[in-house]
Amino acid sequence: MDLAGKLWRKLPLILIIASVALGLALLLLRHPSIPTYTTPYIAEIRIRGALDYSAASLLGVTIGVEEYIRLVKQAASDPFAKAVIIVFDSPGGTVAASYDLYEAVRELAREKPVVAYARNLMASGAYLAALPASRIYASPASLVGSVGVYTTVISVEGLLSKLGVVTYTIKSGSMKDIGSMYRNMTPAEQRVMEGIIAEYFNLFKEKVLEHRQSVGEEVFTGRPFAPREALAAGLVDGVMSYEEAVDRTRELAGLPPEAPVIELKPRPPS
Repeated sequence: MDLAGKLWRKLPLILIIASVALGLALLLLRHPSIPTYTTPYIAEIRIRGALDYSAASLLGVTIGVEEYIRLVKQAASDPFAKAVIIVFDSPGGTVAASYDLYEAVRELAREKPVVAYARNLMASGAYLAALPASRIYASPASLVGSVGVYTTVISVEGLLSKLGVVTYTIKSGSMKDIGSMYRNMTPAEQRVMEGIIAEYFNLFKEKVLEHRQSVGEEVFTGRPFAPREALAAGLVDGVMSYEEAVDRTRELAGLPPEAPVIELKPRPPS
């Protein structure tokens, strides 16, 4: 019996099977958040840190908002994810990133129950992103709100003058370098910047009033609110522990108490 010959003839099949197995293993490692559940569950998405698009930082590449948006869309498309709880610990971020996440959460909330939970901080753009949720809850030790928009422009013109440093900027228009740190802003430039901030703020305010009709003008001062204050101001629907928020999520979806909570994890930065 030519055992060696038979093994040699089966070698291509063995290699194909091994290649497929390796490919599946690599896929699961790269996409650890792909759910393998075939029973109803609550999907959990954790939003941490500033909201912005992927960019290099001093400590490497941070998780960009596009990854959070991908997780939101993944939860929306999974028929076994009967509800979603989004846990926030974020100070907000850029206008564009915050608004894009808001749009993704709004689309998700049209498909299934969504609970937004402020575990530590749900401020500024993070609060904007949470607005479309079916319910917004806050931890007893969280901060919520800070509804507003700001920018900071630093001028070192005076310092450079004292040091005897002169800078030259060649530009096509008088405001092309608006916000440059090398010179003071003109009154006209300040009015331009104030107009930009006002437009972004009006967009933010419009969305707050669309989703939280009971809020008063005090929420638009830009201040953060302690949990009970946020509840009284109409920014949140309740103050409770994370476990209680999960129970409320189950109730919204009509799920039994044993329905699991599965975290959809972002892919590691490349």
